[in-house]
Amino acid sequence: MTEQEAIARIHSVYPSGKKEGLSNMRAIMARLHNVQEGVPMVHVAGTNGKGSCCAMIERVLREAGYKTGLYTSPYIERYNERIRIDGVPIAGDALAALVERVWPIIEDCRAKGVHVTEFELGTALAFLAFAQEKVDIAIIEVGLGGRLDPTNIIRPIVSVITEVGMDHMGFLGETIEQIALEKAGIMKRGVPVAFGPQEKAALRVLTAAAKGLNIPVIDPDAQNVRETSRNVTFDVALRDATIKNLVVSLRGKHQAENACAALGALYVLRRRGYRISLEAIRAGMADVRWPGRLEYFGNVILDGAHNDPGVRALCGYCDAWLPREKTVLLCGMMEDKEVAKMTQRLSTRVRCVVATQVDVPRALPAQALADAFSDCGLRAYAQPEIGRALEQARSLAGPEGTVLCAGSLYLIGALRTMLRGEKEFADVI
Repeated sequence: MTEQEAIARIHSVYPSGKKEGLSNMRAIMARLHNVQEGVPMVHVAGTNGKGSCCAMIERVLREAGYKTGLYTSPYIERYNERIRIDGVPIAGDALAALVERVWPIIEDCRAKGVHVTEFELGTALAFLAFAQEKVDIAIIEVGLGGRLDPTNIIRPIVSVITEVGMDHMGFLGETIEQIALEKAGIMKRGVPVAFGPQEKAALRVLTAAAKGLNIPVIDPDAQNVRETSRNVTFDVALRDATIKNLVVSLRGKHQAENACAALGALYVLRRRGYRISLEAIRAGMADVRWPGRLEYFGNVILDGAHNDPGVRALCGYCDAWLPREKTVLLCGMMEDKEVAKMTQRLSTRVRCVVATQVDVPRALPAQALADAFSDCGLRAYAQPEIGRALEQARSLAGPEGTVLCAGSLYLIGALRTMLRGEKEFADVI
C-alpha cells in the first residue's frame, strides 16, 4: 500500500462512519490490545489555542530529552501532520503500514455493525503509532468537545483545557456553560487538570466539575505581558517556580494565555517525576513553531482564526501591529460559523476584503461572504478561486501593504501550499 492509497482509504470511511459515543473507539482499540494504555499521555481540550498549547508542551518535552508523540487536528497541508514523532510528521511508508495493520479491524468492525468514523480511525492510527515508536510521552489534542470525543478513552497524566468559547454550537450546546460542560468531560478522577484563562461562566462550570471529581486545578496566570510583532514575553508564577521574562516564539498576546495552560501541564509532569528543567522550558518555548498561526510569508500573514474567539484574538494582534489603511483581508469562512460577529470584528481592522471560498460542502459562497462584509460598511470583492483571490489581495495591498488571511483552516492550508511553492518560501516547512 502506498501513502496515497493509505490516505484515500482513511478518507473512504467518511461516508459510512457513524459515531456511537465512545463505543466505536473502544471496539477498535480492544482489537489492538488497548496499546494506548501503555503510552503516558497529556490530553488537551478547548475551543481555541489547544493546538498551540499542544505544540508548546511537545516542544518543551523534546527539549527536556523525551521522545514525543503529538496528535492534532485538523491538518494544514498534509494528513501526515496529524501524527508526529519528535515533532516530525509521520513518514508516508509508516502511515501506510499502520493503515495496513488496522484496516482488517475496520472491516471486521463493519461486518459486526460498527461503522467507524474517519476521526476514530485516525485516532486509532495515532495511538498505535505512538505505541510502536515507544514514545516517552504523547500529547493528544481533542478533536471536538471532549466528553464524547474519540480521544477520551485515554487516561492521561494530566488534562488541559484551554479557552472555552462559542463554536460548534450544533454539537456542543448553545451556551458557554453547555460547551464548557462538554469540555469538562475529559476530566477524570485522580488526574490533575490545568486551565487556561477562561470567561467567568465557563470557569464556574469547569471549576465545579473539577471539585466534583476532587481533583487539583492548576491555573497559572500570565503577568507583565509584553509583545512584539514576532513573539510574546511574560512572567508567570508556578507552584514550584517563578519564571521571569519567558519568551514564546508564537505571535499574539493570546499565546501567553495558551502558554499558561501548557505550563500548568508541565508543572504536573514535573511533580510526577518528569525531568523538565527551567532551561528546557525557556528553550522549548522560545523555539516552538505552529504553522498557520500568525505565520508570515513576506507581506502575507496566515492565521487560523476560524471562529469568533479566534477572530477576537487576531484582532488584538491587528490593533497592535497592522495599520488598518495598509491591511487587506483575504477571507473564506464556513457557513456554520458566527459569520455576522466575525465579519463585524474584522471589518473595522482592514481597508478592504477579498472574499473567497474553499472546496468543502460547508463553505460559505464567496459572494455571500462579500455581502456580509459589505453590510458592515467594508469595501468587498468576491473571488471564488483561491489563487486568483490571493493575486487580487496582493495587488490591492501593494508592496508596502499587508495581506491578512483568515476565516478557515481549510483556506490557510490551501494558501500555505501555494506560498511554499514560491521560490522565496520553498524551504519553509
